[in-house]
Amino acid sequence: MNNQNKNLNLLWLALYAALILFATGRWQIPLVAWIAPVFAIRFYRHHENKKSAFFWLWLSSVIPTIIAWHNATAMHFMGGFIEPIFFTIVGLLNLIPFILDRRYHLRWASEGNSPFWLTLIYPISVTAMDFFSASGSPFGSFGAAAYSQSGFTALMQISSVVGLWGIPFIVGWFGSTVNYLWENDFRWTKIRIGTWIYAGLLILIFSFSFGRILFAPAPKQDVMIGGFSLPEGEFSSIMQLSQKGDEDAFRVAATDLNTRQLRHVRELAQSGAQIVSLQEGAGIGFPEEIEILLEDAAKLAQEENIYLVLPTVTIDSAGEEPFHNVVRIINPNGDIVLEHYKYGGTQFEGSVTGSGEIQTVDTPYGKLSAVICWDADFPSTIKQAGAKGVDLLFVPSNDWFEVRDIHNGMATFRAIENGMSIYRQTGAGVSSVVDAYGREINRVDIFEDENTGAWSGEQIVITPIGSIETLFPKIGDAFGQVMLFGLLGLFGFAWLKRK
Repeated sequence: MNNQNKNLNLLWLALYAALILFATGRWQIPLVAWIAPVFAIRFYRHHENKKSAFFWLWLSSVIPTIIAWHNATAMHFMGGFIEPIFFTIVGLLNLIPFILDRRYHLRWASEGNSPFWLTLIYPISVTAMDFFSASGSPFGSFGAAAYSQSGFTALMQISSVVGLWGIPFIVGWFGSTVNYLWENDFRWTKIRIGTWIYAGLLILIFSFSFGRILFAPAPKQDVMIGGFSLPEGEFSSIMQLSQKGDEDAFRVAATDLNTRQLRHVRELAQSGAQIVSLQEGAGIGFPEEIEILLEDAAKLAQEENIYLVLPTVTIDSAGEEPFHNVVRIINPNGDIVLEHYKYGGTQFEGSVTGSGEIQTVDTPYGKLSAVICWDADFPSTIKQAGAKGVDLLFVPSNDWFEVRDIHNGMATFRAIENGMSIYRQTGAGVSSVVDAYGREINRVDIFEDENTGAWSGEQIVITPIGSIETLFPKIGDAFGQVMLFGLLGLFGFAWLKRK
């Protein structure tokens, strides 16, 4: 490789490193995730020394990723070095698609002549690795490549068919296709068929997506829903009283908070809210305080003729068992008609683990369901809601500054996958309402909220209700599984050809 080519190769690496900072994590820009792999593939294919290329590509991936995800995962609560160590290790696995792509390219491509079928090596590999990383992970789908397209509603629509896994495939195929054009010197006679194949797929996908949005039927009905969150830091300060063993102070603070919240629920009901939802862990206390809270909440629901989505955290005063993180739906008769225990991430939070079974309740406002925060990061579990025809899913949550936009965007995919509206009331984060097509109806960022009242993140939103049938609940992760088998096939074929 001459000096000019070496300098160009270093430029491709530098561009990739700069772009990857904005391809995922806190500052993600959907378009960047399409462009970044173009330069990574170019660099890795054309570097003479594969060991040196591997090291520099790994370093250029890991450092920006650590910066982009700094404090944005639950791992940072476990210690300052856990996050960097995790991304350093995962960064090695993420290079497998580049390794396979280089091996196939060196074997079957020549100067100015690269066959189109080679463009499939990278997208199959990157999708398979993404599926493998997210499947069975205790973090759920957190960090899945599809979330880089959060906000790109048109592309997100394909998750209603194949879930998250179709997105990294089409985005990854763009990177390898651009390299296909590049390595064939952009000669139209050579690239014409390949260009039309990929362009045709994009046209098909976006025609489906825009058609799905433009011709969306009117919602079956809508309902006024109110929600509010605790002021920043109040949940943590009350929980600290329990952790310090100050039971009396904890009981007083919890009782006062629960009373004040019910008072505001009444105010929202009297302002026209037919359903009121609170954030994750809104009701706090030992079993005695929670029992009183539920009794008072039932009376309030009867008096105001509302449905109340009430999340609670029940702490064992003796400290002998994990706390209970639960969400209940109380109907206008004062009956608890749904009770759901959190199941996502409980091993890290130290709470009782729920069954993961999605419960539903039929109401005059459609079929309702509720899960809690981290639960919504498991698409293979939430697809139960789509299969059961849920019209509206409540996701009371509790986040923190760095993760607020990431986590809110992730929940939007569950709405599209399962054809249902989502009402997300979040403490220390972004509260939002989206319809069954992922269109944002309302958004409140607590950290940008100018509300100076007693509560934060308040939403009073006319919310569309009505389920839309989608394919994802029926086929689930089938596309990701096919890609995983494809990856194994690529490994096997490469090994046979090497022998």
